[in-house]
Amino acid sequence: MNELGLFALTPAVLAVVLALWTRHVILSLGASVWLGATLVVGGNPLAGLAHAVDPFLLDAIADRDHVKVTVFSLLVAATVGVMGAGGGTKALVGLFVKLAKTRRSGMVASWIAGLLVFFDDYANCLIVGSSMRGLCDRLGISRAKLAYIVDSTAAPIASIALVSTWVGYEVGLMKDGLEAAGQTMDAYAFFVEGIGYRSYCIFTIFFVGAIALSGRDFGPMHDAEVRARSEHAAVELSPLDTSVSKVLLGILPIAVLIGVTFGKLWVDGSEGLPADAKLFEVLGNADGYDAMLQASLSSTVVAVLLASASRVLTPMAALDAAMKGMTQLFEALCVLFLAWSLGSAMGALGAADVLVATLGDSLNPALLPTLTFVVASATAFATGTSFGTMGILIPLVLPLSFGISDDMVIHLASSGAVLAGACWGDHCSPISDTTVLSSAGADCDHVEHVRTQLPYALACGAIAILFGTLPAGFGVSLWLTIPAGIAACFAVAWGVGRRV
Repeated sequence: MNELGLFALTPAVLAVVLALWTRHVILSLGASVWLGATLVVGGNPLAGLAHAVDPFLLDAIADRDHVKVTVFSLLVAATVGVMGAGGGTKALVGLFVKLAKTRRSGMVASWIAGLLVFFDDYANCLIVGSSMRGLCDRLGISRAKLAYIVDSTAAPIASIALVSTWVGYEVGLMKDGLEAAGQTMDAYAFFVEGIGYRSYCIFTIFFVGAIALSGRDFGPMHDAEVRARSEHAAVELSPLDTSVSKVLLGILPIAVLIGVTFGKLWVDGSEGLPADAKLFEVLGNADGYDAMLQASLSSTVVAVLLASASRVLTPMAALDAAMKGMTQLFEALCVLFLAWSLGSAMGALGAADVLVATLGDSLNPALLPTLTFVVASATAFATGTSFGTMGILIPLVLPLSFGISDDMVIHLASSGAVLAGACWGDHCSPISDTTVLSSAGADCDHVEHVRTQLPYALACGAIAILFGTLPAGFGVSLWLTIPAGIAACFAVAWGVGRRV
């Protein structure tokens, strides 16, 4: 289909333009799949609509590995649902509430609580925000600061966690991107190897910690903190149940999820390899989809049985909570299915070959991670969705990366730049779902949250480019760039920020 030339790229361009215009990712991806299928069948829109459904959409849903990703995501959401309904997640937060006595310790406790709820960004926004706001009020911490802490830990930690409701989605997109690039490597192993290149996600987590530990702020956040400090009064805190049964419900299912995932990966991946094999070799030799599937099933069973046995929930209530948890993923799964379908359409059109032929001689591969980061950030900012941004860009960026470079670092850094840029744009966007949920969880005025968070997000984005994507593209080791970027986060917090 390469005789189409640059027209082979029009479905992806349409996806971005429609998403920016309508703010509706499902509509945008659906129309793009339809356009791609129409081009594949020779220009007949009715035949293209039929082709978009069968084979593109049906094949995307029915693919065995795709089914595993879907089931894994649903089961993790079910586990989160049971933990939330049974009070397990709030019990974890409650353990840290008891330790916070000062303004600084209150911010640090909120930050650590956000890192603990790493398995789902929505749960993080609502649970941590609602649980910590009474404590923050009592200690003179503004609701805007709490909303910032929640928002800037929720998506970044869920994105880089080895198991979360994001992992299945991200790995699924990478699988199709790698296949479009003609690569046979394991997608989960590729995902794990690339975590260090998600500069914004890593640095923003440390930036939040630096702000909390320093007690300093700048920009509109400083003004909000001064007001909160002058207005705060003793506030009666709602007690959080930290009984053993609820704490176990908050810890054990996630421990099982992580333990079974890596146990299965290690056992299967070590088979046939020498005893001194490196971690990435073991992961690459294992079936990541099977490991995630078995781990998510185990964690769901443990969550339901534990909630029932401890009488935190009745068996029927636990199952209802699991089902409600699954329903929260409906829109995300629709985006994922359509993203897979768009990837198939772009593959059938030979879009990756066209992109490589067009840019291969003019684009310096070392600049690809930074360019990708900026494009992903702009897309996520305008559309308000990190998932939609990933779905649009991953199928294009990975084939382009493999087409213009043989350097694995460029491939890892470019894919990581999509995911990190999606988070950055999402944080800056006033229409982002997690931005809205963070405001709701902290009971903070939404405009105030966006206004106070933006300077911090922009600072972290600049650090991510200067100490992340740019040096990574030119081959600088992560052992140098990550410590340097973390040091820059603390330097900005202490150097630019002023004491409240």
